Amino acid sequence: MTEELTGEALAARRAHVAEANRKFGKVLSIIGAVLAAVAFLLLVLGGILLTWIASDPPGLQGSSADDLRGLAAVGMSAVPGVLALFAMCGLVAGEQIRRGGMGRNPAPPDTVLPNATFVSRFRVLPTGWHVLWVVVGLLVSFVLVGLPLISWFTGGWPGSVDGSEQFAQYWLIYGSIAFGVTVASAVSLLKKTAYLHSLRSGRIVSGRPAAGQKFWRWFDYRWRFDLWLAGLGAMLAVLALTPLSEAVGPDASPGELASALPATLSFLALGLVLVVAGVVCTLNFWRAGEELGSGESAA
Repeated sequence: MTEELTGEALAARRAHVAEANRKFGKVLSIIGAVLAAVAFLLLVLGGILLTWIASDPPGLQGSSADDLRGLAAVGMSAVPGVLALFAMCGLVAGEQIRRGGMGRNPAPPDTVLPNATFVSRFRVLPTGWHVLWVVVGLLVSFVLVGLPLISWFTGGWPGSVDGSEQFAQYWLIYGSIAFGVTVASAVSLLKKTAYLHSLRSGRIVSGRPAAGQKFWRWFDYRWRFDLWLAGLGAMLAVLALTPLSEAVGPDASPGELASALPATLSFLALGLVLVVAGVVCTLNFWRAGEELGSGESAA
């Protein structure tokens, strides 16, 4: 009778800890989302403030303009990047804790250096929410990348803001990070879809290793290099466009465009190759022999 009660008490304690972890993970996720939103708002509001200063509004004195430029410069500094970094920490850790848990690996590999000493198991993000995150990322990327790029060709805002108030390239740099994360998220959605299709079609058979399982487990599962390739390729593709800022538009000459195109096209092609490589690799995740909602530590 005592053992039965002890077992019930232990189960109740585990359920209480799991519920507390889910609540803590939810708080972390909310903090991460708020920090990401603040980082984005700093960039947007900083650009709007610089645009207003550049319009030389009546009554704006020199010292006041300098003060406002300093305030807007917060959004054009490393501050949004630091906030975005903490946001990712909160979202990644929070979602793992909210949808699952992390703990010590009961059977870590027998290697010289510590390896996979911790493992995580979590519910896979529902497809609808996954699509929503991708759409949000595309909207942010359009503001930070699409608007500057369009303005370079048309001569409109925000590329029309020049001098000490110029900020379009700052947007593009941060936009490249946003677009990289968005593409990595889209490739992750593709990975999930392809894995589930392989599971339904019978390609994944328990106890029968797939061809190249050792490599794909190391590449796609342990290090997630498929997502890194796609994300870095997308970042590089966006950054490859920066030489066009002075080479296109109503006042640009054919010679300026001709001198900028080789570097732009070369790095753009390299970025696209990396994205395609990431997609090809993510389609082979089913060969890794591991579940989607799981992971292991580097050490």
